[in-house]
Amino acid sequence: MNINTLRLFSRRLFIFALVILFFTPPLTAYQSTHDKKTFKAVLSREVEIPPESDYYIEFIPDNFILKEKNISPCTNGFSEKVKDAVARSPRWIQKPLSRQFHSIDAEPYADLILNVSKKYVDEIALTIAFSSVGNVPPVDLVKDNVFSLYEADKWLDYVRIVDYDEGDGNYYSTIRYRVIEDGVEKVLEYPPEVYYWYVVHPEAAGEEPSYVYNRFWRSYLFNHNDIGYPLLKEKLSGIRYLWDNESYFQPKQRSWEWSMRNHPTAVEAVSYWIGKTVPAQATGDRPGQPNVIAHEHNGWCGELQKIAVAALRTSLIPSVGVYDLGEDHVWREFYERGWHENDNWWSDGGGAVDKPDVYVYGWGKDISALFAWKGDDSIYDVTSRYIHPENRRTVRFVVTDMRHQPVDGARVVVLVNGPRDITWLKNKVWGVVEKIWSVIPDLVKGRILQMLYKKLGNVYDKIPDGVNGVIQSIWNYTDINGECSFELGENRSYLFLVQYGNLKKPWQPALHNTVHVLSEPRDTTFKIVFPFISTCHDKHRETALPSGNTLFNISFNTYSYQIHQSTLWMDDKGVYEKKGRVSFFVVNETNFEKYVEGKMFSCGFYRDVEKDNLAFNTAEDRWYLVFRNNARFSTVVLNLSLAVTTPTSGAAVQIFFPHTDVFDHPVFDVGETVTLKGVATGNVSVFVDEALV
Repeated sequence: MNINTLRLFSRRLFIFALVILFFTPPLTAYQSTHDKKTFKAVLSREVEIPPESDYYIEFIPDNFILKEKNISPCTNGFSEKVKDAVARSPRWIQKPLSRQFHSIDAEPYADLILNVSKKYVDEIALTIAFSSVGNVPPVDLVKDNVFSLYEADKWLDYVRIVDYDEGDGNYYSTIRYRVIEDGVEKVLEYPPEVYYWYVVHPEAAGEEPSYVYNRFWRSYLFNHNDIGYPLLKEKLSGIRYLWDNESYFQPKQRSWEWSMRNHPTAVEAVSYWIGKTVPAQATGDRPGQPNVIAHEHNGWCGELQKIAVAALRTSLIPSVGVYDLGEDHVWREFYERGWHENDNWWSDGGGAVDKPDVYVYGWGKDISALFAWKGDDSIYDVTSRYIHPENRRTVRFVVTDMRHQPVDGARVVVLVNGPRDITWLKNKVWGVVEKIWSVIPDLVKGRILQMLYKKLGNVYDKIPDGVNGVIQSIWNYTDINGECSFELGENRSYLFLVQYGNLKKPWQPALHNTVHVLSEPRDTTFKIVFPFISTCHDKHRETALPSGNTLFNISFNTYSYQIHQSTLWMDDKGVYEKKGRVSFFVVNETNFEKYVEGKMFSCGFYRDVEKDNLAFNTAEDRWYLVFRNNARFSTVVLNLSLAVTTPTSGAAVQIFFPHTDVFDHPVFDVGETVTLKGVATGNVSVFVDEALV
């Protein structure tokens, strides 16, 4: 075997098994009373079904084949280098990574994946895959972000990055951490998805991940401090516990001695560092980058939230930003066996750890709704963590078309009257005025211009920092059933903007628009019909299938996802996962052709469900098992297991694993263990790349 052949085998193992049957007593079948063997064809798949499309399996009884609908692999159109990069990534990330690669120039990111140590590949692939669709940070930043994780890991005592790899391609990393609870030390691990989304991800709180002062925030915040301000790395040095599982308020201008005497934990150390690093209220242009906030040392809740999320992630503590847009406040949460409220007040005025009741029941804030911000610029509702059930109202929306069929992907925006911070705009405009004034020659600056400049300054001083107006509080999208719901505070009045088709920003009309008002909040359901939307559903009649000896066992479940552009200041697109549903039915060859042609067809076991388990016997015939996604906007992910058992006097064989819809052929990375699974009516020999296994 030459070097090229060896590389091909080790990097991209193509399985085209040549199977020789030996008709000795069968290993994977048994004898029936009629001298027939019973053969079981098996199939297990995860399949993405695009909107208004289908997936089907054809059972061919002549040679006992389960033939699937031809689906283009996820990596279709990629160069060999990009395919190799996908193959080197963990299997669980390969589909999302491929989806992202179709939206960007994948070549430089493939180079990165192929040229770093495997220990970094899962974090790098995750960063690429779970960034906003089509907007991935620069390659060098992706690399530096992950390398900085491991540099911090070497320094910190309360956490350790751990890797798991069983050789099956589904390797992953997470963090093992130490807490003290009621005087007892406990060593625990984050769920991997929490580690990847809320520690690894480089977007902290809606900013564009960027180099500022030639450094990314994960390195800058950890290793840099201005004179007279604390160094985060030094404050975390020697700390043994991530958290002490205590809920408490922090006093203003607290000392380091107070922090370490009362709560010698990383959560407290980071909060102390934030208060001392940003001790002044906001001035200037209200920066969004954590490095600038740390260097300018001033800010209100927005700046404090951004630097806090970044600092916690830098310290290998999962964190996410929480937004109360309707009432003009933001803070963060950290994760430790669940999410916990965490906030710093302005001007080193103290703060709170795990005190979710402080806003509504402490400050008396009439909160409308709250959401958390994911790294791909999607959001999720967290209102129920801060408002008790008796003080919330559930508002549901059911959106249908003229035929009363569900409309998925409709956007519902919850609007309230509230304060809007305009200091950033005010300061930006004044900055332009000062820039123009600075370039005017002194000889030209006569008395008239001097008076005009002074009057403009007086006008600037009188402009308020905020104005009242209609503000987005939260938003959501209807799922595959045409439904979405909100948990809203009981003390606000609400305006609901429902839009569908060609969605842009909420203030821009979509193809279909409607508005609803809820002056006095109550549990209610709004049923909305868009009369100019119609759909064509399957024309079918259900009939009983003929009886027989062929047994079908089917089990499936679904979920779906939608991709939407942010409604706020950026245009980034995030992924929203929701409930799934498919129309399932069984047809013979004649009726399958009618179905494809859009004609009336007869079928068995028709159902429109999210998941199901069923078994039935029918005659030996060419059967089609059809799974249809009737949604307009949602991609359905179908997880399917199928076994077909039938008596036979012939010989049959099927290899059902490995299988892939990511590549043209199953592909494996160097060092992976490749397992072949199959069924046959006799002994078999398997050849791989012309070599007997």
